[in-house]
Amino acid sequence: MNPTDSSSDHEIIQLYSHLLRLSPKEKTTRLLLATLKNLLSSNRTSLLPVAVFVRLPALLSNLSGRHLTDPDLLEDLKYLSEILEEYTKTQTTFDQYAAELQSGHLRWSPPHRNPTFWKENARRILDESNGALPKKLAEIISKAWENDKQVLAIACNDVGHLVKELPERRAQLEKLGLKTRVMELMADKDESVRWESLRAVGEWLRYTFDD
Repeated sequence: MNPTDSSSDHEIIQLYSHLLRLSPKEKTTRLLLATLKNLLSSNRTSLLPVAVFVRLPALLSNLSGRHLTDPDLLEDLKYLSEILEEYTKTQTTFDQYAAELQSGHLRWSPPHRNPTFWKENARRILDESNGALPKKLAEIISKAWENDKQVLAIACNDVGHLVKELPERRAQLEKLGLKTRVMELMADKDESVRWESLRAVGEWLRYTFDD
């Protein structure tokens, strides 16, 4: 795993947050917090949203309630708590959505169902960081998700919203294979996936005869 790779960093934040939940030993907790501090302090823009998405602030709050004595650990805990608190005060819905997408795992968080969110952010989603977010969406939807089909349903929902808000950008999404994949999912065995893919394809079909 290349530590400079952003997707790897996202995975590390998720993994270390998970390990923190399980860590009974102060020594291990200290190591995990020190690593998180290094990562988050050097990549605030891209990684603080991920830390919030994986509920690191609540986890740190729980840790603060434990009887911890290591001074380095306590210092790192205080630092992390402060930068995350500062960040959450200014975090936007777009930040939340982008962090969720970058995490590689979708859930029905509020932005997905919010028409206002899509009206205000669809263009930014397609343009931000040279189209990194739709590429990530394409990566997510390309997987089978046999044990968590709702991820596919949510991804189809998002594709449909993007087409609805920016029909003139359909080609960008098609180049990423999103149209083909969404059409494939119309035959998925999961009902919610079929329904959301049908809705997304419906958005595309609105414009078929105008091309």
